[in-house]
Amino acid sequence: MEQEDQESFIIDDGGEILDAGSETDSSSSSSSVPKPDCFDAFTRNGMMRIGEESKEHREIKNRFLKGMNQLAKDTSVVTIHKNICSTMYMKARFEAFNSCVDAIRERRGDRNDKFGWYGASKQEILHIISYGFSRFNGQSHGVGVYLSPSKFILETFPSTIEDENGLRHMLLCYVEMGKIELIRAGSKQIYPSSVEFDSGVDNLEDPSRLVVWIAYMNSVILPVYIVSFKAPSFSIGSLREQINEVRTGGEKLSIAVLLPMLVKVFGSAKGDMISKSLDDLRKCKINRDQMIQSLRRIIGNDRMLISVIKASRSNLAVRAPNREGGGTSQ
Repeated sequence: MEQEDQESFIIDDGGEILDAGSETDSSSSSSSVPKPDCFDAFTRNGMMRIGEESKEHREIKNRFLKGMNQLAKDTSVVTIHKNICSTMYMKARFEAFNSCVDAIRERRGDRNDKFGWYGASKQEILHIISYGFSRFNGQSHGVGVYLSPSKFILETFPSTIEDENGLRHMLLCYVEMGKIELIRAGSKQIYPSSVEFDSGVDNLEDPSRLVVWIAYMNSVILPVYIVSFKAPSFSIGSLREQINEVRTGGEKLSIAVLLPMLVKVFGSAKGDMISKSLDDLRKCKINRDQMIQSLRRIIGNDRMLISVIKASRSNLAVRAPNREGGGTSQ
């Protein structure tokens, strides 16, 4: 991929890179877009806003909203910026990415590029486009940088944080995966298991997590677009409220009581990880909020987690009248 191609690419429905050509427009006719100074930090760091009427904008917006699934109807894309490699650092990073892709192609005989979404705060995204990735964001399937395919954008959505204008931001990155290996839940792996592999996934058939090892994160991941949007959220506070609303015999239901259903829905591997966090909570190694944060990391989907909690509450509500109706006291 030559630099002039990279500066004007878009993504079609099949995940291929197309030439946006003259259709790319840095202006926008929408009155809903916040004042330009809201995005000055992006443009100062080598990003260019894409006009809403361009094919490029439509392709990215449609891909994003499709991935938001049930949240799409309550989500509005405000603006999209793209990497035009206008800064010295971005040009150097693009050249390094190309060199790495060439090396992988030479070693493996082919390339295996994917598009991955990365949710974060505005400040972290600014840091990434300015200096590169500096931390891992996942450890349920090995310790590394986790990106989500378009089909599983909701996996990374909880990591987004509203900025001062009520907007959330997500990076769409170009990722060279090379030869991938399966990383099982609970793995503490931090490097490829052998020289035969370059990266990992949580499922070989239908991955929801693309796992890039920390050592390679700034060589094989190229930030391409920033999607800025408004959407509802499920915060730690809302999870805490859902958990606290589950009652049995007038007492708050502990997370431990939820464990059997969590294991049934999410599997024994994640159940073991939740049990470990529960043990840490009992030993006062972590507090309740940290326990909820741990649940979010392990499950990876706040909406599914809340659904399980609500189901538990419903099941208890059905049993409650039997207790109140004169059941044997214990």
